[in-house]
Order: sequence, then structure tokens, then C-alpha cells
Amino acid sequence: MVKSSESVQLSRSAEEVFRYVADLRNEPSWHDDIASVPPGTDPVPVPGKTYPLTFKPFMGKTEGTFTALEVDPGRRIVYRAALAGLTPLITYTVTPQDGGAQFTRSVEMHPTGLRIAMTPMMALMVPRRNKAFVQNLKRALET
Repeated sequence: MVKSSESVQLSRSAEEVFRYVADLRNEPSWHDDIASVPPGTDPVPVPGKTYPLTFKPFMGKTEGTFTALEVDPGRRIVYRAALAGLTPLITYTVTPQDGGAQFTRSVEMHPTGLRIAMTPMMALMVPRRNKAFVQNLKRALET
């Protein structure tokens, strides 16, 4: 199993942060692995709905999905991603803090089959990438 949880303090209200991260159309501005999201994507994910995404090439694949499993408006979203045979659980949590907001992005992945051999590499890569994504979000919202 591969797990990573990274947080960042933002000088924006929790409502603004949630609105921004809930809208998958904003993902390419801070989540470096996502190339594009189709126009017309819901501004707030609908539980049970699957959203197609175009990822930057990863293991030769570019098409994938995020399925919204849980949406707690203003606070939390849980997605099941699907790309190249990997199905990480990705959770976005926004909490008010010190006049701004704290954003936490958590990833939990259970590689199967031949991908199990990649677990040590993923255990190093996922936390590094996750940390970069939350820092990108901070830049996108504060500059």
C-alpha cells in the first residue's frame, strides 16, 4: 500500500478554497499530472458520477477518470481515480484555520498484479508529487 497526506495553509477562505478544488476544471492549474478536463464538467462533483480526464502521459496512458465517491459541500471530496490500471483513493479536505484555510490532499493506493513490483518506487514518488501539488495550489490561489 502507498499512502500520502500533504497539507498547506492558504490565505483564502475555506469556502473559496473548496469552490476552487471542487471544480475539476481547475485541476490542470495545480495538479501537474492532469492535462485537461472536458468543458461542461460539473463545478461541484456529483456523488457517484465519473468524470473523464486527460492525464499527461503516464505509463503510456493519457485517458483516465475521477469518480466522486463522497462530497461534503464546503469540506471534503473523495474520488476514486482510474489510470493505467491504478485506482488510488484521493481525498481533498478543506478546514477553516487562522483566518484562512488548510487544504489537505490524501492519496491511498493498493497496487495489484504486476504493479506491486512498483510499490517501492511509488512509495517515494507519490508523497513527493503530492507535496508539489499542494504547493502548486497555494501558488495558484495566492498569486
